[in-house]
Amino acid sequence: MYARKVKHWLCYRRSSRKVLVVHVSGAEADEASPTSTPCSNCDGNNVTCVDGVCPPRCVNVSSSGECLQCQDSRFYGKQCEHDCPDNCLNSRCLMNNTRVVCTEGCVAGKKGDNCGVNCPSACTQCERYGDGCTGPCQNPRYYGQNCSSPCSSSCTDGCNRTTGECGSCEPGYTGDKCDVTCSTNCRDGCDKDTGQCDSCVSGYRVKNCHDTCPPNCIDGCDKDTGECGSCEPGYRVKNCNDTCLPNCSDECDKGIGKCEGCKPRNNGKYCNISCLTTCGEGCHQDGGCILIHTGANAEATYVVLVAIPILILVVIVYRRRRKGRQQNQKGTPNPTYTSCSVYTLGGDMCDELSGDTSKEVMEGEFKKLPSSNIKPVNCASLDENEGKNRYKDILPFDATRVPLEIENEDDSDYINASYIDGYMDQTRYVATQGPLEHTKNDFWRMIWQLNTAKIVMVTNLMESGKLKCYKYWPFCSSESTMYGSISVQCAKEEVYETYTLRSMAIWKEGTETRMIKQFHFTQWPDHGVPSDTTALLHFHNVVKDTALPLSGPLVVHCSAGVGRTGTFLALDYLLDEARSEGRVCVFNCVQHFRRERMKMVQTKEQYIFIHSILLDALQCEQTLTRPMEPVHIQCETCWNRLNNTHRVNMDISSIDSDEEDVLYENVPHHWARQLQQRSGDAASLPDVCDVVCETMPLLPSETDNTSEERSPEEKTDDEGGRMSWVSPLLGTSDRVQETGYE
Repeated sequence: MYARKVKHWLCYRRSSRKVLVVHVSGAEADEASPTSTPCSNCDGNNVTCVDGVCPPRCVNVSSSGECLQCQDSRFYGKQCEHDCPDNCLNSRCLMNNTRVVCTEGCVAGKKGDNCGVNCPSACTQCERYGDGCTGPCQNPRYYGQNCSSPCSSSCTDGCNRTTGECGSCEPGYTGDKCDVTCSTNCRDGCDKDTGQCDSCVSGYRVKNCHDTCPPNCIDGCDKDTGECGSCEPGYRVKNCNDTCLPNCSDECDKGIGKCEGCKPRNNGKYCNISCLTTCGEGCHQDGGCILIHTGANAEATYVVLVAIPILILVVIVYRRRRKGRQQNQKGTPNPTYTSCSVYTLGGDMCDELSGDTSKEVMEGEFKKLPSSNIKPVNCASLDENEGKNRYKDILPFDATRVPLEIENEDDSDYINASYIDGYMDQTRYVATQGPLEHTKNDFWRMIWQLNTAKIVMVTNLMESGKLKCYKYWPFCSSESTMYGSISVQCAKEEVYETYTLRSMAIWKEGTETRMIKQFHFTQWPDHGVPSDTTALLHFHNVVKDTALPLSGPLVVHCSAGVGRTGTFLALDYLLDEARSEGRVCVFNCVQHFRRERMKMVQTKEQYIFIHSILLDALQCEQTLTRPMEPVHIQCETCWNRLNNTHRVNMDISSIDSDEEDVLYENVPHHWARQLQQRSGDAASLPDVCDVVCETMPLLPSETDNTSEERSPEEKTDDEGGRMSWVSPLLGTSDRVQETGYE
């Protein structure tokens, strides 16, 4: 069958550019069929040829001899006689009317229908019908759509073709485009992405080397921890921010504070022991007397004189340990302080507080104190304020928080601080947490706003390896430091055994300088109580008897601003109450505090300690109103019983029940009325029954070294106001039980 059929071959010869159509019969084809041989002159490819002739390009020929389909897309034309342009990608094209169009794109550097147009000189590849570059730029130091934007001069090895981001930076530069200079305090450049310095020049620290080393460092400090390599003479500890003990003659050990030499007449590792009076020429640091003997027995004399003080020292240490007294090795002994007069107030406790079950009674009262959730804390719980709270469960109530004044657009009015009323004195105190690093500026804004003269700090910065309070004041004797808009300079620091006093100057631009005092008690354990009451009583007297011109509230803080803070304020409050009332109730006082700030007096040990220190204080507390009468410290039961007795003895026959409720719920108005009577403005006073005025006379309250009477302001307890009347008034206990705070 195949031999009888006619097969058409279209042969194309590149040399003659002619087409020959050969019609061969089947028999003839069989006779003339040669052996197939490979050839290499067919379109540059090794293909199989027939009789040395390249295979046909056309695979479908019309009757007129015109090619209807080329063998592949590398050819075009009526007889597929043309090769696609070399600039066509993969040499593929087609004939579109009269135009040749490359079907798979152009080779690099070409564009257009038939890829005959050169790309812009900046491009290695470009858009087919535009000027934008699509491949890498000819110059790797340029980027952008047209490769016309130069990379940053600080880039090394060019930049990203699209974004311009540098792969790496020249030394001294950072950022995506290496257009940000490293901190001037960096040494050896910084990280391209974070800007963190590899190392700092001498005197600077932290990741970006923008914080200075402590001022008393020598030879710089550790970049990450800030620990000094060594300290200036007279300073010690890791950051060289503590002074050597005052009796050191020269330097002291940076770590433990051991003196390298003592001033005359002092000896010991810390130079805190006086030489024996028998040492006429003074003594050595090890305690031995300085000898001027000559001769054979000089050595023996020296040995004897050295042995005597050592023996005496051993006896002294043994006796002190037996008495449970601890000697502090930091600071000079507390100055002698005498505040007792010839007449002492004295004090005694009721039977319940002095019997065998007194501890159980106090612990029972502590359990009845108001809990944390008695008032809203909406402001403190806002997302933007959560990070300003040291502890998430110690928050100020909305009704008693201290709102800050807004000075700048970015300011917030929130700080974790609460107003606390004193005895017969509204907002006398502010209880606050120890400042955090990012709230120190807010703390100084509050100090300035309140016109405060005294800050009482009853915590250490670090306790048991944990940060309890950020150091919110500058080093003493250094330059002033800016805390927001407020400049602070520590002018003087006095370090004693159990406390430190710091005098600070604060000012704002264009204002007069204010002098304030920080009283820092350093011997109070966290969540605990001091081992005895002497040191804290002495400290309290120092705070009370330091006169300063500013009139703002006393600001007290520990770490959370509730435990140690509440205990110190309870002592101050109860002594004021004792001078006026002749009797006090610790439960009543702490209950009042907890209605103004949650968890005040945080532990039962602190609650019990208040009773002990109050009793000791009353033995030496001066008063002008009742010098011979002891003050009675009463439990809650005795306090309420006596209040009820007063109420029964009152002549209330002319008062109906409604008037009686108004009377007892508005007792502060009666105190205000008596103050108005003293000022002569009786005409404007409301009508109040005389029996209250006779039963509750206005007693003088001595809170400082003066006998000025404090004038309580009228207060409310609605949602918009603040509960501030807290003195032991008639019916107080009944009202407390109705509110359910216990």
